[in-house]
Amino acid sequence: MSAIAPSAASCTSSSDRFSGRSASRRPARWRRQLLGAALAATAAASAGASPLLFSGTGAAATTAFDAFRGAIGGGSRITWDGVRLDGSDVNPATQVLIPGSTVAIPENRFTAAGALFADPYAVAGDGFAAANPATAGQFPAFTPGNTFVMFDTDGSDFDDRFIEQSFVLPGTTTAAGTRGFGAIFVGVEQAGSSIEYFGRNALGERISLGQFAVEAGSGPSDTQFLGVLFDAAIVADVVLTVGTHALFGFDGTTLRSFGAQTPGTDLAVTDDFVFARPEALVTVPEPPPLALGFAALGAALTLRRLRPAD
Repeated sequence: MSAIAPSAASCTSSSDRFSGRSASRRPARWRRQLLGAALAATAAASAGASPLLFSGTGAAATTAFDAFRGAIGGGSRITWDGVRLDGSDVNPATQVLIPGSTVAIPENRFTAAGALFADPYAVAGDGFAAANPATAGQFPAFTPGNTFVMFDTDGSDFDDRFIEQSFVLPGTTTAAGTRGFGAIFVGVEQAGSSIEYFGRNALGERISLGQFAVEAGSGPSDTQFLGVLFDAAIVADVVLTVGTHALFGFDGTTLRSFGAQTPGTDLAVTDDFVFARPEALVTVPEPPPLALGFAALGAALTLRRLRPAD
């Protein structure tokens, strides 16, 4: 584990992920991202929020997971294993997609633990073998036996690879914050999977606290852990990017499997989520003007040195 500053990728907004932009605009976006990264790092530092990273793959994933749990004093843990797959789940809104194998849980399924999801996501007891038979056996559970992942809701293009979770006071839907969040990934073999952390400023605007990469493993069944701990409860929500494509799509009627993992694709799932118990959210203060000036100056000098060719 180590203390690190957000990378240049940390300032990428949620809208940038879904908006196709022309190649001619990439240099301008690159400049904005670098400047944004400097300002985000300055904002986080002004909140006393130097991030501490816990990361590992294979056997080291368990070590990092245990160290993170110790650092947050146990915290809240979601293993997905209590979700019933036969239509008898405690939340009646849980929808059976494949009987005895795969369900879609509603957004509020884990508010008791302090988690509120942006969309319904999938839980499976067979590593999603029934949902995508071509990857059967590739995603063993970290804690037996259920795993968790997003699915594509239009059922055909498999491009929804994001899980978004907000934090609430346990047992309510009242917005809250946490000092840290971590997750188990299974099957990450390429760069691209990550967790991005977001806070709120005094105006309630969403502020990126950093986007952190999941360490790639050496095989499709390898386990990874990534967790980041801050000094205060400034994390309002997180966005997990899982692999390059969704394992399956479901449009409300028809379930379609992605198929085999091909060169250039990286299919993965998640398992245990762990986070410091949510409490009153600490807003990210505006950094002092002098600090902003130095951050902007530093970014400008870097741009001058690293300016890409037109």
